[in-house]
Amino acid sequence: MATNERRAREKARRRQEILQAAREVFFERGFHQATVDDVAFRAEVSKGTIYLYFESKESILAHLLLEGLALLLAQLNEAYAAHQSLSAEERLWRLARTYLDFSQTHPNYFRLMMAFDRGRFREQISAELYEQILQQSIRALDLVTQTVRQGIQAGEFACDDPKMSAGALWATLNGVLVLMANPLRRQMLSVELEPMFEATMALVLRGLRRAAN
Repeated sequence: MATNERRAREKARRRQEILQAAREVFFERGFHQATVDDVAFRAEVSKGTIYLYFESKESILAHLLLEGLALLLAQLNEAYAAHQSLSAEERLWRLARTYLDFSQTHPNYFRLMMAFDRGRFREQISAELYEQILQQSIRALDLVTQTVRQGIQAGEFACDDPKMSAGALWATLNGVLVLMANPLRRQMLSVELEPMFEATMALVLRGLRRAAN
């Protein structure tokens, strides 16, 4: 039993070392530029050893994504403040600003989230791992959906589908973050990220309020 436990601990330790190496490599070089060979070199193991723990580079990315999503979800839950009596509009502002702050204070995780949107990642990872990422993402979006629903029930907003409205809000704000990450786009618009983000959020909320009138 002691030998089996020691082997299990060693396996868990090696797996974490590989993840740490991948975290460093992906953060430094970006997911699409990094290779499994780079991760193996940083972890000081063979490439074959990597595949004993992770079936693909995409699988490693998926585990790092779960780390980032857990961090984001914790911050969004805090911003949602279920224990506080807040208006739907105030709650949406808090959620939006938290997402903005996350993209700036944890830019490497945010870039990995964007990388996950490209390529055929679903086909490269297990169904179970994909489902974990999907459920974590849904939990984050559900906070926005619940807030829109709160606004409808309180007469602040009027729309037929809270989830669709939440998705539209998320897509709009996410588009701003991606757009403004490009220096050329910022120069074209002659505005920095935060005022553009605030203006976009205000525009969306104005539309919701107008619909309620």
